[in-house]
Amino acid sequence: MSAADQPDQQIDQAAERDAPVLPARATLPDRYPPEDYRSLAGEYPWLTVAAGLGAGLLVGAMLPRGLGGKFGKRAFAAASIAAELGLALSRKAGDAAGESGREGLRRMGEAAAPLRQRAARGEASARSAGLVIAREALKLATRKRKA
Repeated sequence: MSAADQPDQQIDQAAERDAPVLPARATLPDRYPPEDYRSLAGEYPWLTVAAGLGAGLLVGAMLPRGLGGKFGKRAFAAASIAAELGLALSRKAGDAAGESGREGLRRMGEAAAPLRQRAARGEASARSAGLVIAREALKLATRKRKA
């Protein structure tokens, strides 16, 4: 070895020896990006709320003061009308669903009536067959004791 190589090796060895030990870097799971805005909102709901608030503040800051007041009143009126319409439609839909449910139960009762009659007849015949079998078993048992 030459004298010139020896100091370089000593410097490299000292650098390796004195180097700080860094913790292993945590690996993040390999996740695919969300496919659409609905899945993004599902994964990050608070981010969606914050983005909505930020967009609302930005649009509100860009609108003139007079337009915002008029627009706000009209938007509130439209929202109130839409809410009333939604309530009326939901009541109507609830009534229709209740009527459909009652009609379905009535039809099921009519369709099940012959099955109930058959089951009652089957129950009676099963009971009589069970009694005949029990009677025969008792006869066989008494014959076996006598024999």
